[in-house]
Amino acid sequence: MNITEFAEQIVFGTTLEEKLQRPDKLTNDSNRDSKRLSAKSIASITPGRPYGLEMSKGQGGSQPPSDDQLENEKSRGQLLHFLANHELLATELMALVLLKFPDAPSAFRRGVLVTLQEEQAHTQMYLDRMAECGVEFGSYPVSGQFWRLIEPMQSPMDFVSRLSLTFEQANLDYSLHFASVFDRIGDTDTAKILHKIYTDEIGHVQHGLHWFRQWKDPQQTDWEAYESSLDFPMSPQRGRGPRANFNRAGRSQAGLTDEFIDAIEVYRQSRGRPPTVYWFDPAAENELAAEDSQKLKEKSLTDQLHRDLELVMVVMAKEDDIVLAQTAPSQRWRKQIIDAGLELPQFVPFENRADLQNRKLGGYAPWAWTPTSHSIADSISRSVQSPPPQWQDNQIDLFRKSFAAESLRDWLEEGDVPPSFTDARCRSHIARSMAQVDEAINAIRERGYPAALVKKDLAASGRHQRQVDCRQPLSANDRNYIETLLVADQAIVVVEPRLDRVADLSFLWRWESTDAHPTFLGWTRPLVAEGRRYQGTKFGNVFGDCDPALKRFLLADRAEKIHAVQHWLEPRLTNALKERKFAGYFGVDALVCRGSAETSDSFEIKPLVELNPRMTMGHIALELSRKVATGVESEFRILNASQWNTCKEKLLRIKTETARDGRWKAGVISLSEPTEQSKLFPVMLVGKAAVEGSG
Repeated sequence: MNITEFAEQIVFGTTLEEKLQRPDKLTNDSNRDSKRLSAKSIASITPGRPYGLEMSKGQGGSQPPSDDQLENEKSRGQLLHFLANHELLATELMALVLLKFPDAPSAFRRGVLVTLQEEQAHTQMYLDRMAECGVEFGSYPVSGQFWRLIEPMQSPMDFVSRLSLTFEQANLDYSLHFASVFDRIGDTDTAKILHKIYTDEIGHVQHGLHWFRQWKDPQQTDWEAYESSLDFPMSPQRGRGPRANFNRAGRSQAGLTDEFIDAIEVYRQSRGRPPTVYWFDPAAENELAAEDSQKLKEKSLTDQLHRDLELVMVVMAKEDDIVLAQTAPSQRWRKQIIDAGLELPQFVPFENRADLQNRKLGGYAPWAWTPTSHSIADSISRSVQSPPPQWQDNQIDLFRKSFAAESLRDWLEEGDVPPSFTDARCRSHIARSMAQVDEAINAIRERGYPAALVKKDLAASGRHQRQVDCRQPLSANDRNYIETLLVADQAIVVVEPRLDRVADLSFLWRWESTDAHPTFLGWTRPLVAEGRRYQGTKFGNVFGDCDPALKRFLLADRAEKIHAVQHWLEPRLTNALKERKFAGYFGVDALVCRGSAETSDSFEIKPLVELNPRMTMGHIALELSRKVATGVESEFRILNASQWNTCKEKLLRIKTETARDGRWKAGVISLSEPTEQSKLFPVMLVGKAAVEGSG
């Protein structure tokens, strides 16, 4: 039997005997042009299979049992069934490459032949051990995914990239992991098989790597050439097992460089689930205001925010998702995120987002939906499972502070108001001229408030507002500032009493376009500086640093007063958002203030200070809080440059510690890559030492 006949028997044979037969002697081809299959005539084919082992369509196939199920003999057999199919597929694919590329270098073909026969031996070892476990090959559906991804190869380079450096590289993780599992549970027979396969796989990767280096562009590194050689749905993601099983030593033995190993450890791309695409955009309100005054200053600020904070989107995304970023993070930062236990998505530079046009996407999750966000979404993909609702011009209303002020006024007048809420005495005023601003300030003074806040109608939280003294005429500076706001923002400002604020609350929702109602995600306590600038969010003993009377007020009856805010707001917000066909993340800022009663322990809740019809830092913080062990003091903080420079050495010395369930007990997780130009530093501080160390 010559090599071509042997390969044809494996590809087209319909029995396991044909596929696993290893002749004592194989002769070289006298004529490499196969009578049944030639390099020029090959179209998409499916290998012959015995009855019961036909490859399932799509990803198909049965899923292997989990590690903790392998104490059971039948579950072991099921896992071996799953692995045996992979070895059989590798055998068939190696036979196919011998048929498909008869003019490939002889040394390459000899190496493939040796590898093929080892794959036959692996398959047989699995079959024998399966039989001892009482499982017959064909007892479970088998996948043909490997075949469908590798069979279209157009060159030997495609073969070594896809099989040797991808699926066989991944098996360096899986085979060693399962060998360790079987060693641990005392199944030495199965462990020996897997240790043998692991050793052989190192050689298989070595063989593929040798020829890959012969054929790649010499101007490219191994990693650059490898990444560019794979077309979706193939990707380096498939060349790695689960994060916990990543096997650096085996890759080094196979000859992969440290740079290559570092890169594949942190590489992320969806393996099949259509990804959701996330991107950060702090300029939503500025875009919708469409103003010319202070344009350069505003752009400079939003550009700075974008650079410093865009990587926080990693918290919202899952491993199969995509984050668009102006600057893709370094491998070092990605490794830190993985080591911290966060899921790492794929990062795609904004400028390369057109590369996603032919990807099937699950949906989009921008920081905010605006006309620009819609145009970005429209440019990314031609196929998306959950397209966003079209932009409605009246959605701009939701961003306006006047909308929140008028909505709260109307809702309070409807009645059915919890007794812990503020009343009409705290109402805001909408002013469209300086005369109306003066009237509003006078009305607020007459209701007993010494100070008022004048806010730009369309601006991000904490920006473009001025506190004024109600007890005396406006100063020239205050008047000029307010006049500027009236001109810049379509002649609307909101004037409201400055309340004696003692705590802030944030209520967070997400509304999928396919859902009838928004999903409440949770509430948090944001840390807010003077001027309403967000500084962070506190977890653990949330109100531990507050007045005991305030703590009793908020947490009495299992925090009934806080839950009352959610239940009161939700139906009212739902109607307002539904009317404007809104979908996406949104949140409400609320506050707790001292009440009108003269006692020092009298408090009231203003349930709607601002509506944020977008993702917020509260959403980021809430997701981070879910990764903290129960009862551990922690904070999500956005430190300024002075704060960061003062405490960074102390913070970076704190080691990350986790509980048995993997949640954080201590540590500092940086959610940005600081540069000399950075001004804001988002960090998760876990444990008392980290919180106190931040100053």
